[in-house]
Amino acid sequence: MESTEKLGKKAATEEEALGCKKLKLTTDDAPVRCKFFVLRKKRLCKMTVGHGKEYCGEHEPVQAPSEADNASSGDRIPCPLDPKHTVSVAKLEKHLKICNARPAAEKLPYIDTGINGGSDGEEQQHPVDSALQKKLTDIPASQLTVLVAKVNSIYSASVGSIEELSPRHPILEQELATDHYGPHTLKHLTQSSALLGLMEHFDFLQNGTVFVEFGAGKGQVSYWLARIVEQQLSSCKVLLIDRASHRHKKDNKIEDRDIVQRVRADIADLVLEQLDLPDTTKQLVGIGKHLCGSATDLALRCLINYRKNVKTSTSAKGCLFALCCHHRCEWKSFVGKRFLLANGIGPGEFECIVRMVSWAVCGTGRSRERKAETETSEADAKEDRCGLTRLQREEIGRKCKRILDIARIEFMKENGYDAHLKHYVNTDITLENVGLVCIERTSQQTTLPSE
Repeated sequence: MESTEKLGKKAATEEEALGCKKLKLTTDDAPVRCKFFVLRKKRLCKMTVGHGKEYCGEHEPVQAPSEADNASSGDRIPCPLDPKHTVSVAKLEKHLKICNARPAAEKLPYIDTGINGGSDGEEQQHPVDSALQKKLTDIPASQLTVLVAKVNSIYSASVGSIEELSPRHPILEQELATDHYGPHTLKHLTQSSALLGLMEHFDFLQNGTVFVEFGAGKGQVSYWLARIVEQQLSSCKVLLIDRASHRHKKDNKIEDRDIVQRVRADIADLVLEQLDLPDTTKQLVGIGKHLCGSATDLALRCLINYRKNVKTSTSAKGCLFALCCHHRCEWKSFVGKRFLLANGIGPGEFECIVRMVSWAVCGTGRSRERKAETETSEADAKEDRCGLTRLQREEIGRKCKRILDIARIEFMKENGYDAHLKHYVNTDITLENVGLVCIERTSQQTTLPSE
């Protein structure tokens, strides 16, 4: 009997506890959720709302300006600086001081909007053929065939063989021997080692040098360059130029913070001579690992502008850029317009060429295993509407890339540099394996023509 009473009391206690829990779930103190229906997610917004409100701060219905002026402190209006978000009327003054969309408090001396962006002068003299601005599939086959023939002709006349020069810098020797690194990491380290090896080969690694990495990203190349400075050089500095702020930056691991400096700026707006460089600077060297498309042109023009305008004895010694993403080149910013126009390539044909470059790297669409089974396939032998096989399209794509690079070389030669192309790694590492090397000519006086 006693055990039965205990069980009964225990059950009653559990029932009371469950009742309390149910009571808590049904109490009026539960948070009120926003009534806004999120169409993309097909459900109501889950944000909580303020007392007496039906919507959260982000989804509160926006009032007309006349109503907002007389609104209570809880009402919200679109931010005057960026209407994509809203702000409480009562907190508007405070918000405008801290809003991420607010303009810069003062213009930085090394920023001049669009100074390296090029001009549209040639476009006015050479109007764009609207037919050539379409997709390649929309261009008549006969017109595309004529352009392919022109590409072959220019390539044969202007582009020679490219030397393979792929040294390795010993600073990465131990890193490349790390066992647990995967192939993706090793490919990037190999490219960095090759680029630094080329800098050593062309005598860029000298005391009193400011190294400028354009489009630095997370700063892997600059990190190893700073390590070289720490161990082998003196009175040097590494500048990392990038328009974005990245997480997990490699250069943060450099202990001597006087060696490295990040500058957040768009290359199109950067005035190098206005940066605060060390007094011991003797020369400036540019470097870029896979500087995409028009960013290469902006960087080249940035260096040329520095060479023209710098007031000190510091020289723009040269640059080394690993080229890539030619499909992102733009006519306005492209530095080699003069060469292209001289060879019958206007803005319209240029737009086609920057589309055709993708033929060189777009691949077959087949897996590595399937490609390894047979050397050729029906897909490889099949001709397109222009009578080109896949391999022929790849070759045309590579020729288009090299024509754009030769146009850049001609621009640098006109502006006092010896410039050439090098294969700095093989295609097993990356299909974008061509580097542009420019070295200042100092043995003779050269005039610096405007673009």
